Order: sequence, then structure tokens, then C-alpha cells
Amino acid sequence: MARLSKGRRKVEIVKMKNESNMQFTFSKHRAGLFKKASELCTLCGDEIAIVVFSPGKANKVYSFGHPSV
Repeated sequence: MARLSKGRRKVEIVKMKNESNMQFTFSKHRAGLFKKASELCTLCGDEIAIVVFSPGKANKVYSFGHPSV
């Protein structure tokens, strides 16, 4: 019986060259990260604060924090 997949492979991490693609990917991941943090606060009763810097030339700061932090 032949293997269907190649198994686990090491993926090389490289910086994205296209600025708009990098910003779009960052926005998606930022929203997901903040959503996970919010769920963790709700489910476990933890107090969480997150500070994220955007990539590229904009270099804006985004934050998420539990109200009591």
C-alpha cells in the first residue's frame, strides 16, 4: 500500500515581499488572535492584554485588553 502523503515537512519561513498581501494577512491573524484572547477571558476567567505592531511602513500599534487589566 503506497503512502498518500509526504508526511511532515519543514516549511521555510520567509518575509512576504508584497506589502498589501502582508497587511491583509496581518489583519486576518490579528482579528483571530484577539478573538481567541476574548474567548479565553470568557471561558477561563483570565485577564489578558495583547499588544501587536503592524508590519511594514505603517507600524501601527493595536491592543486588546481585559477591562480589569
